[in-house]
Amino acid sequence: MRKNRPTVSSAAALLVSAVFAAAPAAAQEESPAAGRPSTAWSWGPRGGLFEMVNSPDAYEAVFGDPMPRVGVQLEADWRARWRFAASVDYGVVEGERVLLTDPPIGTGVDEELTMVPLHLTLAYRFRPTARWDLYAGLGPSLLDWTDETDFDEEGGTDPGGSVVLGLRRQPPDARWRFGGELRWSTFPGAFPEGGAAGFFDEDDPGGVSLTFLALRRF
Repeated sequence: MRKNRPTVSSAAALLVSAVFAAAPAAAQEESPAAGRPSTAWSWGPRGGLFEMVNSPDAYEAVFGDPMPRVGVQLEADWRARWRFAASVDYGVVEGERVLLTDPPIGTGVDEELTMVPLHLTLAYRFRPTARWDLYAGLGPSLLDWTDETDFDEEGGTDPGGSVVLGLRRQPPDARWRFGGELRWSTFPGAFPEGGAAGFFDEDDPGGVSLTFLALRRF
């Protein structure tokens, strides 16, 4: 087992702490929204780390390290309080095919997992006109994944869902918004019964992701 590796859990704890720290300040920094259009559009890049907490034993046995991800997001803030967002990410992590023993034994055969999740999110903004924009939401998701070695390949496209908690810095009259999101996703039954997932009786490639965003209004 690999030790001393960065975890999404520790980074997520920092984001949650920042959310609660910023909430009182948000209440004091609200400014009038007069004259703003009822819908504001934004888009931009996103990137972060993903940890498969829904199938932790299977993932740890083969890959170990969190999966880095990059992507893009498009969103619309409607009537100040509501946010509709669509995001797609791309992530790849490399590991080693294992013998299914207890504990698993590495075989020296390289294995690569690619995941492309699409999330649609409806979020409620608690302080839409404050310097710190705190929001929470949920929605349906779709995951395209491929697990391959030099000898075989398997994958699928599976439906699921997610919930998200986010915090965003929005300076007055600035086009760019910067922030972070903590998202939990689930795709039950997506993994097949064989392989490491079947050995550990885990079938859900969902988990926790910590993502940083830079979005520009247009």
